[in-house]
Amino acid sequence: MKRTIIIIGGIGIICVLIGVWAYFLFFATPPEDGGIFANFNLGNTTDPSIVIEAQPIETEPIVDVTSPERLRQLTTQPVAGFAEVQLTASSTPEARYIEAGTGHIYSIDLDSGEEVRVSATTIPLTSRGVMSPNGQFVMLQSGTGMNADFVIGVLSTTSDELRNFAVPETITSFTATSDNKFLYASPVGSNLAVKVYDPAANTLNTLFTVPFRDATVAWHHTVQGPHLVYPHATSRLEGYLYSYTSGVATRLPASGFGLSAVGSIDGYIFSRVVGDQYSTFGHNKLEDETNIAPLSIIPDKCTFIKTNPTFAICGITISEFPYKMPDTWYKGEVKMNDNLWEYNIEEKTARQLISPVNITGRQIDIIEPQFGINDANLYFQNKLDQTLWMYEYNPFAR
Repeated sequence: MKRTIIIIGGIGIICVLIGVWAYFLFFATPPEDGGIFANFNLGNTTDPSIVIEAQPIETEPIVDVTSPERLRQLTTQPVAGFAEVQLTASSTPEARYIEAGTGHIYSIDLDSGEEVRVSATTIPLTSRGVMSPNGQFVMLQSGTGMNADFVIGVLSTTSDELRNFAVPETITSFTATSDNKFLYASPVGSNLAVKVYDPAANTLNTLFTVPFRDATVAWHHTVQGPHLVYPHATSRLEGYLYSYTSGVATRLPASGFGLSAVGSIDGYIFSRVVGDQYSTFGHNKLEDETNIAPLSIIPDKCTFIKTNPTFAICGITISEFPYKMPDTWYKGEVKMNDNLWEYNIEEKTARQLISPVNITGRQIDIIEPQFGINDANLYFQNKLDQTLWMYEYNPFAR
């Protein structure tokens, strides 16, 4: 009997609930104030004129620009390339870098330290890149070795998208010039063709041809040069040095095993193995003389000052260089602990500018040194972690 009553009661409750649901479904209407929904102060969301203002998010500057030290670390992540750019004649120069692996491009305000991503277009496996000084164009390498691909990109002024197109050639080396063009070397048969591409005019021309394929090009910052060319440096083979100015080749009085060089319009620095020693020499074109340098230098660690081309800034480690240089450094078997030095090839003198390990406590193996606008700032990477650094060489030039 009790079981029958429970069943009948349950059926009755279900019927009442069904009746209430049917009433609200067919007869009830919501009140004018929106019923039971919460008021989130969104206004009338069907009115397209209502704009919900986002609250600004305050962020701390990434780069410390208040430090009295002239040496600063600009990134903590590896970079594939970098440059100091000036968007207009009246704008303040800014540092830009290309993130390794993604190809994303970031801008750093050198006054505030704020960092902004200016290109979010991903170029997978980006390993190297260069930028035009006007900040409009970029050339990127994706991958390494024979599987590498190359693209030229145009940065947008209205979005963070990068318009890019492939370069249908094999490229062994490339750079950007001070007048916003790209130079690159491409193997053609047993030769190496050096070409100049103007992204603004969309023109491509062959600048000169090197009569051997396995060559290293030490680029000048102008199309005309001089660009120094020599066989890939190794202590096992003898190298010879050539200069190409406005496409005309000149054999220079420098040769030897492990030969490498860097130059300017006023001279060049070259290193080679002499006996069992890795030695460095400076050649002054003004007096047409070659002298042994006061210190041993890997030329890859040097760049000449554009406005004063008898001076070079170099990363130098004061120590006995090991046997088979520079091969062991190229392979990563030897790690340098560099200081920054200023070397005058005319006066045959050198002076130390700064010791990074004393200032920062970090060992820095300097690669890819290059000056920014007006030679005020020197930028370089640390080979040990591929991070980007800046040294205020001439703060008064800014």
